[in-house]
Amino acid sequence: MNKNWHDDVFFGLHTDLHANKEDKILGRDLTVEHLVGELKKFDPDFVQCDCKGHPGYTSYPTKVGSASPGIVKDSLKIWREATRELGIPLVVHYSGIWDTAALSRYPQWGRVGSGKNEDENGRSRDMVCPISDYTDKYMIPQLIEIIDEYDVDGFWVDGENWACQPCYCDVCREGFEIKTGRSSMPENSSDEGWDEWLGFQRENFEEHVRRYTKAVHEHKPGCTVCSNWMYTIRQPDDIDVPVDYISGDFDWTWSCTRASAEARFMDSRRIGWDLMAWGFTSHGPMRDWEFKTAPALCQEAAIVMSCGGAFMIYDNPERSGQLIGWHMDVIGETARFCRERERYCRGTVSVPQVAVIHTKEHFYKNNVPLYNFGNANSQIEGALHAFLENSMHVDIISGDDFTRGAGKYPLCVLAEQDKLSDTVYSAAQKYVEDGGSLIVSGCENTTRFDDMLGVADTGLFADNEVFILQEQKTVRGIGKWRLVRNVDATEIRPLLYSRQTGEGAVYSGSPVATVRKYGKGLIAGIYGPLFGSYSYSHYPGIRRFIAEIVKAMYTGRLINIDAPACIAVSIREREKSLMVHMVNLGSSQPLSPKNTIVRMSRPQDLWKYRSVWKKPQHQYFWRREQNL
Repeated sequence: MNKNWHDDVFFGLHTDLHANKEDKILGRDLTVEHLVGELKKFDPDFVQCDCKGHPGYTSYPTKVGSASPGIVKDSLKIWREATRELGIPLVVHYSGIWDTAALSRYPQWGRVGSGKNEDENGRSRDMVCPISDYTDKYMIPQLIEIIDEYDVDGFWVDGENWACQPCYCDVCREGFEIKTGRSSMPENSSDEGWDEWLGFQRENFEEHVRRYTKAVHEHKPGCTVCSNWMYTIRQPDDIDVPVDYISGDFDWTWSCTRASAEARFMDSRRIGWDLMAWGFTSHGPMRDWEFKTAPALCQEAAIVMSCGGAFMIYDNPERSGQLIGWHMDVIGETARFCRERERYCRGTVSVPQVAVIHTKEHFYKNNVPLYNFGNANSQIEGALHAFLENSMHVDIISGDDFTRGAGKYPLCVLAEQDKLSDTVYSAAQKYVEDGGSLIVSGCENTTRFDDMLGVADTGLFADNEVFILQEQKTVRGIGKWRLVRNVDATEIRPLLYSRQTGEGAVYSGSPVATVRKYGKGLIAGIYGPLFGSYSYSHYPGIRRFIAEIVKAMYTGRLINIDAPACIAVSIREREKSLMVHMVNLGSSQPLSPKNTIVRMSRPQDLWKYRSVWKKPQHQYFWRREQNL
């Protein structure tokens, strides 16, 4: 990827209004002096402002599309003047696939078969078909207009892959028939050709992004394009479209869980990236918004910074355009926290330790078409948190990156990655043969590895009423477990049919997990959905059992850290320095669905940092410190 201005940023602000036809005072109270004064409170490296939201109305006086009737002053012009005065890039928030106003004028561009808010012809009133004329005849001319009129430095295109679903319009049907020879369109996963159909639809979305990215780059070289959430966890394909960086706005509540997974994956993608925290939260539904505390935003920033990414905070200004002063004060406090740690984070790279493998075959077989999660990522997130809570440094890498060579990682994990491709399986076999340590888990996933694992299938299963013996206690093994016969492996723990241990224990005759030497390496099998269940249970007994498995297949290349489970460890390096970041994910009061606001008695307790010079063959051991 070519270097661009985004490679040099660390902290930014995002604002949007999603202008609509009901607005009456857009830009009325906005001035350059106001913006400059508020932004100077935290000196962002870049800002993103409103341009066109999901309703499809612009907050500037467009000649191409539909301008909101409530424009009093051209706020985009004011933002451009203010950012020029401050000497920082200006990016605009622009909704792509989701454009209600465009479809009110050109309903023939609507996606067919969405099932929500459709017209009498079954066309969506909100979401366009990616291969309709919308991209070339409406979106691209509008992007060019924005460049010409405001000389913006980039586009952050929202409402994109996450807004996509399969489209059954005539153009899509004809294109699929030409490509595959199939005249009938599959409608669900039981129909023949379903996987091909979804692949065709994903290609259509990528082509949509490729067309407008190419148009922007040709019209103004150096103007960046980012499609929100493209090539993140929800799109684990190789990066083929020439976007300039990847980005996403993570969940407004329980935010650190989503940020942790995305940061660990985005950092492995070999392209610039940032993550955006919502500055406001709610008690659950998307309403009754309340601005977050500084400790909450610092905690979310710490997750992103400790993985080497740039960080943004999202806030809604007043409909009249003014930024809310006390919100900017809280963002200023967060920015000071970030700047104090910038030199330990920016420009660092991950030290290979544990790699959790995220395969597109599993994800696209189990997600909600085309790019939304469902339960398809619970397995990798469960593995991530299980290892993080055992004080281990974790990367999430794509299946394609794994096949290109994961030998630099001491430990790799295939967490219930069903529908494993032949390529990934062969790479896993070679990885172990060459000296790597591999953990595979799940009923379907482990079956293919039986010969390597040294176990035999019995054809029997146990569902949910099973227990794992752990430190003379038991913890429930949630989900469906495969019963295997140990042939040539070391059993780590037996699978029980009872909560009772000792004399009263009822054994299944099958191990929960085994470990075996294979080639120069080690392979461990876990014969049930341990990681998927951990993503929603976080039972301490399971976490300790996972630590027991790692200990049984110990590799001297792992860095050992002793810290509480609420401390997320990130190990980075730059030149000759090794950085160990420890981020406190706790709160001074326990959180619950009725208490979502993160508090800290002392903001400095959010982060501990240490740095040492690298020494060849040296084992690092970090002990728990006070006040973590």
